[in-house]
Amino acid sequence: MKVTEDFVIDRPYELTRQDLLAIEEASPEEKDKDDWEKKCLNDFKGRFRRDMLPKQNYRCAYCRLELHTNEVTPEIEHIVPKNLKPNWMYEPFNLCLSCKLCNTKKGHRKKTLVDESVEELPHDARAYKMIHPHLDKYSENIEFVGDILYRGISDKGKYTVSLCELNRYEVAAARAMELIKQGVIDETHTILMMTDENNQKLLDDLDVFLEDIKNRIRVYNLNNGVE
Repeated sequence: MKVTEDFVIDRPYELTRQDLLAIEEASPEEKDKDDWEKKCLNDFKGRFRRDMLPKQNYRCAYCRLELHTNEVTPEIEHIVPKNLKPNWMYEPFNLCLSCKLCNTKKGHRKKTLVDESVEELPHDARAYKMIHPHLDKYSENIEFVGDILYRGISDKGKYTVSLCELNRYEVAAARAMELIKQGVIDETHTILMMTDENNQKLLDDLDVFLEDIKNRIRVYNLNNGVE
């Protein structure tokens, strides 16, 4: 696992005076999950993204794939969903950046806390069922198989793989292409790795993955003048 992937967010975002005013405007009384979409929060969200991207090494908190800001705006992810705990909606310790797919797969109602009845936002790793990007070292919970597939090696790791569906073929193909572009692996290595039945169990759809990776490599070679 590369150092850039194995980060723990060392400092949460610090709310500015402008942020606090925007939050007060968005949620003047009781906080509601729908307040998050109000336009007055746009500048706060922009500041949050700019601050957090380098802290996360420009990678998704969950799949650890690179966040390409020129292609799509990184999602501001509520570690404990705002639908379940709207009072924690603006807490920087409950926020991180993720790719759109991980944000979507994790969803807004899936449980991330060991005890859902707690009223104060926990800062203890033991309070969370999943990997918390501010608290947990990724490599102690999830390992990469062949640098491409995800395997949970702790209860938290297994739960995170399941919660974010990190076994989906799109993630494996994206990881493989990152490594192929870097010259770390090639198509043959990728296909041979998937002949191992144990590795196949870590992927949701082997046939679609193989077709997808071949098409990605073909387009990559075309763009780079490779015969």
